[in-house]
Amino acid sequence: MQYTTLGRTGLKVSVAGLGGGGSSRLGIGRGGKAHASNMVRAALDLGINLIDNARGYGTEEAVGDALFGIPRDTYLLTTKHLTIVDGKTLTPDEFVAGFNQSLRELRTDYVDVFYIHGLNLARWDHAINDVLPVLLREKEKGKFR
Repeated sequence: MQYTTLGRTGLKVSVAGLGGGGSSRLGIGRGGKAHASNMVRAALDLGINLIDNARGYGTEEAVGDALFGIPRDTYLLTTKHLTIVDGKTLTPDEFVAGFNQSLRELRTDYVDVFYIHGLNLARWDHAINDVLPVLLREKEKGKFR
C-alpha cells in the first residue's frame, strides 16, 4: 500500500481508504454487521488505514466492532454528522449528542477527522455560527483532531 500525508495534518494515510457509506454500506444489507466488520478487517490487512464513516450510514457500530482491540494509532478514523435530520435542524447540543453517539458506536474516545456532513449554503450560517463553536469545545476535549 502507498501512503501520503493528509493535507497539513501530518497524518500518514493510505492512498486508498474504506468508506462505510454508498449503496452497499460495507455489505450490511447482504451479510449483516459481522460481514461489514470482516470487510473492515480485510481492508486493514491490505494496508488501508483510513476508515470513513457517517452517522447516517448506519455502519459505525460494525466498524467499532471491527476495530476493537486494534491499536488506535494504527488507523485513521473519520466520521460526520448532518445538521438536519428528518427535516429538523439540529440544535448544537443535539448535533454534539449525535457525535458522542458516534464515538460510542465506534468504540473510541476520538476520531481523527470529523466533518459536518452535507453542508450547503442554506445551512452554512447555522453550522458556522451555532454548531462550530460547540464542536470546537469538543475538539479541545480531545474528541477529534
